[in-house]
Amino acid sequence: MAGFGFSEEQEMFRQEIRRFAQRELAPGAKERAKQEGYSREIMKRMAELGLLSLGVPPEYGGQGADRVTLGVAVEELAKVDMAAGMIGLWPAGLAQFLSHGSEELRQKYLPAMVKGECTGCLPITEPHCGSDAGAIRTTAIREGDYYILNGEKTSSTMGMMADMGMLPAKTDPQAGIRGITFFLVPLDLPGITRSRFIDMGWRPLTRASIFLDNVRLPVGHRVGEEGKGYYIIAQGFDFQRVGLSIIALSLAQSSLEEAINYAKQRTAFGQPIAKFEGISFKLAEHATYIEVARLLCYRALWLADQGLPHSKEAAMCKWLCPYLAVNAIHDALLIHGHVAYSEDYPIEQRLRDAIGYEMADGTAQIMKLIVARQLLGR
Repeated sequence: MAGFGFSEEQEMFRQEIRRFAQRELAPGAKERAKQEGYSREIMKRMAELGLLSLGVPPEYGGQGADRVTLGVAVEELAKVDMAAGMIGLWPAGLAQFLSHGSEELRQKYLPAMVKGECTGCLPITEPHCGSDAGAIRTTAIREGDYYILNGEKTSSTMGMMADMGMLPAKTDPQAGIRGITFFLVPLDLPGITRSRFIDMGWRPLTRASIFLDNVRLPVGHRVGEEGKGYYIIAQGFDFQRVGLSIIALSLAQSSLEEAINYAKQRTAFGQPIAKFEGISFKLAEHATYIEVARLLCYRALWLADQGLPHSKEAAMCKWLCPYLAVNAIHDALLIHGHVAYSEDYPIEQRLRDAIGYEMADGTAQIMKLIVARQLLGR
């Protein structure tokens, strides 16, 4: 895809990020992938290089980069370190949600995120409902200048390490999706406790449940109007879904490249296994699928940059890319054989991580429903 669809500046930027990733992220990446929590030192280094500011408006210390450029950065980071790709994506996504909030909130939190001094999470899922965001039970009842929050959020990526969470709650429990309001909640407030999941993948991103017990939140921490939270979530997810899709493909691309190199070197029956069509055809198929999916992702980001609708394309990316990534990584592992089934190679960890993208920010079934509704109407 080099040279097609990207400006000269974006291609130069890609090379710059690739050099940074190889120089500063590659050492120790395999070990970090199995650790609980991500290195704050690396986050600070990413901040110093402007990698946390790309999608944040300039008035808050960001670079205001376009979505395609942000996608380039996330892709190159994730090829080497999946968690770094997620952390590079996060500020832009949170900034988009926070665009609905007050100027005071933006001034307080966005510059801190850009500097790597603050990170956030999006605790939306609840124990009894995942895809059905309208069925949440967490409540936010107003009492004077405060909302009193009660409920439980679960499966929150970065939930243990985040400093704040942007979450929906019911301000009118009887009004369905029209009763949902969005809030920015500092996670050190009294009444908040957290519980960590021990996951097969995504370990540095510390997925957690967050419990809210009579949490007093100032009214100024409301993001948007009362009753508009569901719509804020729906609008913000399009960009997040494409970003996650690119990261999943990055895991597949790295695994494919390793499988190609291994197939050239490993011999069987007197020749490199790359000579056998059972191997070479698999490599050709996955290279094709990954390239097609990347084009779809960057088209979705380009549409976003043009201010054009892209919900259908984002949903297409989100069901297709993780599916392709899991299959590609699985085959890359099989091409390596038993050696890649051990922790000596990073492929087994990538397979664990890739499976997480099949669930995050919407399952394949929900994504296909979105696409079908765009094609057929409700």
